[in-house]
Amino acid sequence: MSAKFFEKLSSNLNQLLKDSDEYNVIIKVGRAPNIHTFKYSKLSLNKYIYDGTITLENINTSVVFELLIASNEFGLEELIKHLQLFLLENNSSWLHLNFSRVCRTSLKNDSLKNLQEFCANIIAKHPSIIFDLDEFLTLTENILIFILKLDNLQMDEGKIWDYIINWGIAQNPSLPPNPDQWSNEHFMALKSSLQNFLPLIRYFQISGEDIFEKAISTSNVLPSHKNLITTLPLRDISDKGKTEIESNRAIELRKGGDAYRIKGKYEESLIDLTKSLEIEANNANALSYCGATYYMMNRYEESLADLNKSLEIEPDNTFALKCRGAIYYWMDRYEESLADLSKALEIKPNDAFALKYRGAAYYQMDRYEESLADYNKSLEIEPDNAFALKYRGEAYRMTCRYEESLADLNQSLKIEPNDANEESLADFNKSLEIEPDNVIALKYRGATYLMMGRYEESLADLNHPLEIMPNIAWTLNRRGNTYCLMGKYKESLVDLNKSLEIEPNYEDALGFRGETYRKMGKYKESLADLDRSLKINPNDKWILNQRQITYRLLDK
Repeated sequence: MSAKFFEKLSSNLNQLLKDSDEYNVIIKVGRAPNIHTFKYSKLSLNKYIYDGTITLENINTSVVFELLIASNEFGLEELIKHLQLFLLENNSSWLHLNFSRVCRTSLKNDSLKNLQEFCANIIAKHPSIIFDLDEFLTLTENILIFILKLDNLQMDEGKIWDYIINWGIAQNPSLPPNPDQWSNEHFMALKSSLQNFLPLIRYFQISGEDIFEKAISTSNVLPSHKNLITTLPLRDISDKGKTEIESNRAIELRKGGDAYRIKGKYEESLIDLTKSLEIEANNANALSYCGATYYMMNRYEESLADLNKSLEIEPDNTFALKCRGAIYYWMDRYEESLADLSKALEIKPNDAFALKYRGAAYYQMDRYEESLADYNKSLEIEPDNAFALKYRGEAYRMTCRYEESLADLNQSLKIEPNDANEESLADFNKSLEIEPDNVIALKYRGATYLMMGRYEESLADLNHPLEIMPNIAWTLNRRGNTYCLMGKYKESLVDLNKSLEIEPNYEDALGFRGETYRKMGKYKESLADLDRSLKINPNDKWILNQRQITYRLLDK
């Protein structure tokens, strides 16, 4: 099939002969010395267009769709209309099989009216094609608003409400799995996510027992959805080698696997997700759910393998980006963590989960002001998030803002008290097998008390984490320093020796042990530790000062 476009297309092409800062394709037209150049970053149109003529025979349908996207970006109106009609008339099977992608693309581009109408008609008559997709929870807000505005949507309003609630919950991964544990702040976070949908729900078609009373007052009076009697037609999917039964089976397995993951039943989750991937090996959502499950089981390498593959298929999947960013953080790969979390926040700027983990990554990179900025924004969204409060408290401590540090750490301990068990801690990506949340808060508050000279309080806070996890070098180092400043030198040496057995080149522990030896009158041992510390960091002024003091005492 060939089509020819002349005046308007030529005029549009002339507009393209301009320089662009971002490109990876250069198209040159003419002969020397009269050569015109234009640059494009996504699709080389000179593969298809020459002299105003386009030929679509023997072109893969996915390539035709990409050409439509590129034509839309260039504003080639005749070509946009022609390509839409070509797809609708000749490739309806492909459009059905790639419905999610077609829907996402067309509904964000007003110039693709033909495809928008195609999508609207199918969704209205057969809403399960979109509501039952495992990608449903990752649909953008504008697509769902478009769907809710359809007056002839063939679905029970109560079911629509349930789907929208589940979508809202998915946008807030820090919500506890059990709604009975939700605070007022949790409900407010959900309400914030759903605020643009509430006026579009036809509440008068739902039993009053099934909706929230407050949501009713926000609804405009909209007409009832018009009921149509239709049956879902069979689709030709023989070219994919799968039956409709297999496709539905894969969807159900993915949903079951994700439900098991949310409930903490990780082995059951993997069984269902693995079976789903046996049917559809390249399903991005199944891969991302697998990656999240492996992460909760501390199987990081397997988790990354699945998340990497998922993001190759869908690079802008915020769930996969956030999950991989959190994994990179716990693997101490902070640059990679920062890249993933920043990309997720470009797509969804007010995501509290991504903000608090990026804040944690900034903290580990000693970028404290950026860390505090992210924690502040995260806590504006979720004021009672213990994870964010604990780590903001530590960032305050590192910037010598001790009163603010104590306020945050005390507040975090009110939310997750000292006797909190594993089941009560709801943070999505925190592994309590590595370090329980309450332990982190206590050790950081102990370090803050230490910096303020409140040694008894510091000691009280540091003792409990070491009862639970006795081999953490950081905590041993802080308690050893506390003992030293309290004049308990023998206890100090026990802790600092153990800290250095775990991490032999721990600069701070060497410095504190050097100070302890000096106060005990063991000047040679003190100098040995201080010299070792200076080999690690030659410009440490505190260590240089300690060594100078020790030399003077040795000379006496």
